Amino acid sequence: MEYITTPFKRRWLLSSILVIIVVMAMIGLGVWQLGKHRERMAYIAGVNAEVQDAPFVLTGTSADEQYTERIFHQVQAQGEFDFENQVAIKNKFYDETMGYHLVTPFRIQGGDRAVLVDRGWVPPESVHSPADARQFDEPDLTLILGRIIATEESAKPPKSPQFWWYRVDVANIGRQLPYDVLPYYVALVPPDESQTTPPYRNPPKFKLDPGAHLGNAIEWFVFAFLLIPFYAWLVVRTDRIEQEEKSEASSVF
Repeated sequence: MEYITTPFKRRWLLSSILVIIVVMAMIGLGVWQLGKHRERMAYIAGVNAEVQDAPFVLTGTSADEQYTERIFHQVQAQGEFDFENQVAIKNKFYDETMGYHLVTPFRIQGGDRAVLVDRGWVPPESVHSPADARQFDEPDLTLILGRIIATEESAKPPKSPQFWWYRVDVANIGRQLPYDVLPYYVALVPPDESQTTPPYRNPPKFKLDPGAHLGNAIEWFVFAFLLIPFYAWLVVRTDRIEQEEKSEASSVF
């Protein structure tokens, strides 16, 4: 009984309240980590569903905007590329080598809107200007298959048309085009066979590991579970030692 009641004596009351607050905070952090774990697992399930679902067919109309939130879902479209208005995205890696990605507007057949298409990676020594990028034109590619990728925001969007970009900022790249574009872009998927010539299809990777949230939650719950008995033991031990010292001192006199 002393082990239980000692922490609630007046001299220990303030520290006991502090320990209770810390324990509640640990439990709260554990619950928060569990929530993040559930969110992560829901995200993984959503990505798997998008990846495995049948491709959407883009029509080049406002109806295609309904796919804006369907990130990583496959789409296909028929039309032609507008190589005159393509841009290059800097600081892109392929096989640990930095280069550029060519993002080219694709005019969808039968529609009034285009979609920006990331055609893949090209070596940096090959492209120094828009004219250089034309060596990688693919005029015969009229049927595309790729994944929907969310637009990226530029920290400081350029005020005039640019060829070089650091992000696929769909809205701002679209402003320098003579036609409307869909609010997302499409990254072409790699072919089944080995790629031998650029542009190498190099879509963004998506991580599907659960992360450390569940482990972190367990750690917080364990810390909270152990702190209370450890504090009670420490308080009782300290109280007993002080009482023994007082008894010894009184016996001397």
